[in-house]
Amino acid sequence: MEENEQIDGRSLRAEKLYKATHDLLIESAIELLNNSKIDPEKVTLSQIAKNCKLSQAVAYKHFPDRMMDVYGAVIGKRVDEMLEQMRVASLQEKDPIKLLEKFIVIFTNASINTGNATRVAYSNRHILLRDGKWFQSRPVDTMTEILKSVPGLKEKPREIARRIHFMWSGLLFLWISYQKGDPIYGAYSDAWFRKESKNIVSLALKNYRV
Repeated sequence: MEENEQIDGRSLRAEKLYKATHDLLIESAIELLNNSKIDPEKVTLSQIAKNCKLSQAVAYKHFPDRMMDVYGAVIGKRVDEMLEQMRVASLQEKDPIKLLEKFIVIFTNASINTGNATRVAYSNRHILLRDGKWFQSRPVDTMTEILKSVPGLKEKPREIARRIHFMWSGLLFLWISYQKGDPIYGAYSDAWFRKESKNIVSLALKNYRV
């Protein structure tokens, strides 16, 4: 019995250490990807490890597929954090429409706060999707569950959730394309992204409620 408890204790400590190291590497990646002196497309796993004073061997153990694993982990961690914020928000907000609006605000702010890490990961989403390292359907699943509580819908909740996701992804794509001073893409700033995303829920539900 005592020996089993010791083994369980060691396993728990090892698990906590692994997670702490993993999170440290992810935050190091986000820091480097948002460093204005570094081309985010050229950030390497070796740089990420060095930046947080870990060995390359440790970094490769956590991210064997190198930067594709890093991009997937960055997005995955942020999505987990956003969904936890949504869980807390759902305990405080009972109006499903307002809850959906909070959902969009949470996702928009998280994307902006992660900055170039979001941009680079999104530009590689076709590879991440293929390899199962993208966040897949979790946001749509969450919105679908919320929409099930909205009375008088003329369309299935999942279809509306997909429409909201499509509309938000369109705004995200334009925000990712932002170039300061550009006559077209210079308009798609952080402030623009926040402003436009606020209208998504009402536009998605327009003509689809009794």
